[in-house]
This record gives sequence, structure tokens and C-alpha cells, in this order.
Amino acid sequence: MTYYNKMRFAGLTRRTSFLLISFLAFLSSGCKPKERNLQLKQLWRAPIFESSEGTAESIYPLQVGDMAITAKLLDNFVPAFYAMDMKQGGILWQVTDTSCTGKVYYNMAPYISKHGMVVPCGGALKSIDIKTGKSLWTYQYSGNPEQFLEPYTNYTILQAVNDWDERKSHIYEVNSKNGEAKSIYSVSWPDSSKLLIRTPVKVNDTQVLFTSITMRYGSNETHAKWHLLNSNTHEINLEGVAYPANKDGYGVTKQPIIMGDKAYLVAYDNAFCISTKDGKELWRKALPRDMLTSVPIASKDGLFCPMEDGNLYKLSLDEGDIIWKTEISTTPSRPIIVNDYLFIVGGSDGILYIISTKDGGTVKSMKAPNHHFIKNQFFRRSIGVDSEGEILILFDGNSFRGYKIWQ
Repeated sequence: MTYYNKMRFAGLTRRTSFLLISFLAFLSSGCKPKERNLQLKQLWRAPIFESSEGTAESIYPLQVGDMAITAKLLDNFVPAFYAMDMKQGGILWQVTDTSCTGKVYYNMAPYISKHGMVVPCGGALKSIDIKTGKSLWTYQYSGNPEQFLEPYTNYTILQAVNDWDERKSHIYEVNSKNGEAKSIYSVSWPDSSKLLIRTPVKVNDTQVLFTSITMRYGSNETHAKWHLLNSNTHEINLEGVAYPANKDGYGVTKQPIIMGDKAYLVAYDNAFCISTKDGKELWRKALPRDMLTSVPIASKDGLFCPMEDGNLYKLSLDEGDIIWKTEISTTPSRPIIVNDYLFIVGGSDGILYIISTKDGGTVKSMKAPNHHFIKNQFFRRSIGVDSEGEILILFDGNSFRGYKIWQ
């Protein structure tokens, strides 16, 4: 190697070493991605009434890319569906669907796939083209279906249906492409009781978890159970007690949460955890009140339960111990977790609460802009967030509003 090349090589080596040392120093300095501060700046407002004082309830928004699909429920619970631009707030299409003759439950759980949005409409299922709002198909059940849909395969959905006339209960698997439905489990009611199936969820490729209550005529003696159904044989392999025997019809009414080989359930005022491997009850925690309008939600470090005593509880996933509780409001919305924050709207006060998932502290609370000025224009239980966790959608009874979460 010539003297020039030796010196050039030495210079490159020193430069490389300097850059490497600088990079290591950067890492060792504890530098992390810049933390974003909570902002909640309104980006857009989309009024959905001609009158500035018109109000209604709303269905929870669903996100499809940069589009949010939601609805207002009219006085007769007929839905008017809307598709909105998440970034700008413009309404892309709107359809009032008078074919949904049964009451549409605002807290329902619809289903979205590339084949369309499937919506529970009273005693029917309806599929809507997410690009145009056009109706694709309608399936009318014989019986009373739950207003919750559970993804099952790439294109099918699970739904529980209780047929009071035939005195039978079913779990249906519905094809989201064409609405064809088939029963994967059916049970006849005993002569002495009514038997209602609820809340089917997929555990894995071979198991479905669902719950039931059996109420004896005359005495109302109620037995609430959970069941693990084999997807291949359509037989129940394991079952257990979901709630102690009672005379008030108490049992599980919320969708169970599946995390690995554990299932977390809330039955009236009891939260509990079972192993989906052997059905063993791992823990159970009795809380002061029930959960009426909200649902439980889990993160990697806790189970969050908004209860009707006006408190939000964080329970340990492993033991069920109360890690913290914080006061919010009764009849709250579904909670949503973004990073280390939990967003929830109080049903009795119309206020948005933002809670730290770490310590339960209220980081921020916010009222709708017209909360004190126009009657009934307060935040409703309708709340959603886009897939990137950047934009929060709230409904104030009159308008949808998009808020930029971070500064």
C-alpha cells in the first residue's frame, strides 16, 4: 500500500471510528423518540342536521383506512349511515336505511371486511358497500339475534340467536359475501326454563367460547355458564360457572376478551379469568357494581372495567387484583386505549375523560363546545380513533368532530 493510500485509509478509519463513537454516545445518552404531548386540537366538524339544534344518538364509528363509517339513530331508531373523511371531515356519502325496521342498538358491534360492512339491524343482518353506502344483501333471522358480531374466518362472522317461538338457541356462522347463514351449534330449551346463548368469540382455529343463562319459569332461578365449543365436532368440551346462581337473570352480557390461552369475562359485577386450555378458573374479582353500557378492555398490563358505580378499575391480568380505580361517570362509553392513555366518555355527564393507564390519574377532561350553550349537545357514548392513533372522533349529538390527539 502506498503512503498516500495508507494515510487515506487511516483517515477513513478515524472518521468511521468517530461516527461509531458518536452513534454509541447517542444511544448511551438515553435518547428516545421524542415524546408527543397530548393536544386534542379540533381539526374538523361535520354537522349532520339542517337545524343547528337537532340531536340524536349515534352508532360507534368504524375506521377503514382514512374513512370513518358511522350513523346517527333517528327517533324511531332508523339509522342514517355516513362515511366521513377522517383527515378533513367531509361527508363522502350518506344513506338513510328505512329497511332496518327493528331497533338498531347504538352499542352494537358491526363487522367490516373487503366485502362490505355488516350491521345488525334488529332481527336482521344487513351488508353495506363501504364505498357507496349501497345495500348489498339482507338476511332476516327467525328469532332474536344479539347485536354483536364476531369475526370467525377470513369472510365469516359469528352471531348468537335466540328463537323464542321455536324455543331453540343457536350460534350462526354467516358468510359476509352473500349473507348465507348456517348453525354451528344449536340447543333446545328445557320444558321448565328459557335458555339464552350469548357472546360467542373465536378462541383459536378449534375453539369458540360462548356463554349462556338458563332461567326457570316461575322462580326465575338463573344459572349462568361459559362453554368452550369444539369448532370441528361442534360439541362442548369444557364448561363452567360464569356467575353464582341468582334470581335476577345475571350473567355475561359483554364479549369475552381472548389473550393467548386465557379468556377474561365480566358477568354482572364479577370479573374473572379462565384458562382456555383446561377450563380452570384462574381468578375472580367481585366489584361494587355491574357494567351496563360499557365493555371491558385489556392491554398488555391490565384489564380495564368501567362500572356503574362511576369508577374505572384496572385489574391485574394474572391475579385480578385492583391496581387502581379512578372516578369517571356512570353509563360510560366503550373505552379506547391509545399509547398509555385511555379515552372514555361519561354517559351521565357527557364529558370526555383521558386517563393514564399507568396510575389512573385523569390527564385531561373535556366538554363538547356547545355543552353549556345548546340543550342536549354534549359528548355521547360514540367514540372512535383512527388506525394510526392520531385522530379521535367524538359525537356531540349534532356534529361529528375530529380531534388531533398529539401536539
